[in-house]
Amino acid sequence: MICTIQPVNNPIGMQPAYVLKLLLSVVITFTLAMGPIAADEKSQKQKQLKSLQRKIEKLKKTIHVKQDSKSRYTTQLRKIEGKIGKVSVKIRATEKQIKLRKAELTKLRKTRKKHQQKLVNENDILAEQVYTAYTLGKQEKIKLLFSQQNPEHFQRNLVFYQYFSNARVNLINNVQQSISEILTTESRISLASQALEENYQTLKTQKISLKKDGKKRKNIIGSLDKQLKKQGGHLNKLVDDAKELQSLLDSIEQILVDAPEPELDQRVFAEMRGKLAWPVNGKLRRLYGQLKPLSDLRWQGIIIQAPTGRHVKAVSHGRVAFADWLRGLGNLIIIDHGNSYLSLYGHNESLFKAAGEWVEPGDIISSVGSSGGQEKPGLYFEIRKKGKPQNPSKWFKAGNQFASG
Repeated sequence: MICTIQPVNNPIGMQPAYVLKLLLSVVITFTLAMGPIAADEKSQKQKQLKSLQRKIEKLKKTIHVKQDSKSRYTTQLRKIEGKIGKVSVKIRATEKQIKLRKAELTKLRKTRKKHQQKLVNENDILAEQVYTAYTLGKQEKIKLLFSQQNPEHFQRNLVFYQYFSNARVNLINNVQQSISEILTTESRISLASQALEENYQTLKTQKISLKKDGKKRKNIIGSLDKQLKKQGGHLNKLVDDAKELQSLLDSIEQILVDAPEPELDQRVFAEMRGKLAWPVNGKLRRLYGQLKPLSDLRWQGIIIQAPTGRHVKAVSHGRVAFADWLRGLGNLIIIDHGNSYLSLYGHNESLFKAAGEWVEPGDIISSVGSSGGQEKPGLYFEIRKKGKPQNPSKWFKAGNQFASG
């Protein structure tokens, strides 16, 4: 049976080809019209982002002036911990470069060994060919021409001779190429070794600088503690630090009102309760709601004890709203997750993200430290909703305490 396709009724009498062209024209026109709109939206978001960054920079300067006016030791601590953070970043970059240089040297040495073995093999073959030529005596081709041989044997031997002669020439060329490759590799090894030695010297200088800064920091913290004990201001400092943080969060909330909306395909942060991975692998040292030493104030977050330099990761999608030093919390990162949810990461050694940058779950944002005048390294972590602290422990995966590694 042969099936035929019946044409679709066309009430206005248009030909199918004409209809297709008309639809295509409409699509193209719509696409071209949407292009400038999308570009305008992107431009508008970029302007909003720059405005956000300017406001945050202004806020940071205001905070610095306010904090510096209270104590010269606070000013010194902020500057020295900022310097330590930058030097630590340089040290990690240098160590990474050293690792790459070592890998490069290992690869080059393997390449050199391969070329050397190839040269040994080629030399052995060439030596055999030279010995064979020597046994035939000088001018072996002329001797072959004047030999009393059967013409057929003579032609075959001449072909063989030409083959071996060409092979010998090619082998000599290969030997020369292998020698050239070995010399080139040796030169590259020399340059890589020199660069590696320079990296080691740089690392040594950076570590000396870090050690000196660490001693300065220790002296500043000692002077600050003496000042507090003399003035009986330990409790006042804790109260002031809490007020300072709350003031910062209130200011950030106001700034974020006009900020561009996230472009990430993200889940609503409120739905992540009980599903988040922990920001760093370590041991809980302070729990939410516990009393702070020598005061009736309670912890509004948690402290996770971890080694200096260990990577800290963002717990969810969001935008960095603040990345700077704050009295009491040291090098601090605050991430806006939308719907008035914020996550806070304090006492960092180094900060790897800047205000306005987008982050995804598991992105490395900082490294564990003891900034803010702490004695032991660890991460201070909070979750806030409309400025009010939440119990972070209830937001993380059960039985998977430090899944983020």
